[in-house]
Amino acid sequence: MSLSKTASRALIIGFAVMLGACGFKPLYGPRGTNTDAGANIKTEDYLALVRIGPIKDRLGQMMHNELLERLSPKGRPVHPRYTLTVTVTESIGSLGVQKSGDATRANLNLTASYALEALSAEQGGAAVALASGSLRAVSSYDISSAEFATLSASRNARINAVREVADDIRTRIAVYFSQNAPLAEQ
Repeated sequence: MSLSKTASRALIIGFAVMLGACGFKPLYGPRGTNTDAGANIKTEDYLALVRIGPIKDRLGQMMHNELLERLSPKGRPVHPRYTLTVTVTESIGSLGVQKSGDATRANLNLTASYALEALSAEQGGAAVALASGSLRAVSSYDISSAEFATLSASRNARINAVREVADDIRTRIAVYFSQNAPLAEQ
């Protein structure tokens, strides 16, 4: 049994009204009018103003590059207004162990802590804390008797975990800006 065109249109309109009534706002739509500039400001505009601080080690370099690609795909901000500080750690745990004691599967646990700060010109360039959090990603891989296969699998697990955490950090910062952007500018 199919719905008529009128009934399906009414259903879509009803769904849209319900979303609007519950306070739903699209994350990537226009934020509203900025009274100073007179233009619509989008979440991506705020993300492009975030400078990513240096992160230690090769793992940190991977995280820095993934975040840079997600926050400001057009390049580093020329005049950043926000700073993102990230620390990353990883650990590897054996998951599948044979009777001989040899591991056949491993979990790569990646933990990242982040802090977003606004650079305040009024306070002589001092940073003002805006948002912070901690994230974790777990990526499993097989441990093979062939060393190259194990190295490749662990490398891919690390790449996947870094991408997952970078996506989560970007999402959390985008949510912060979509809810608090005018406050962050004061």
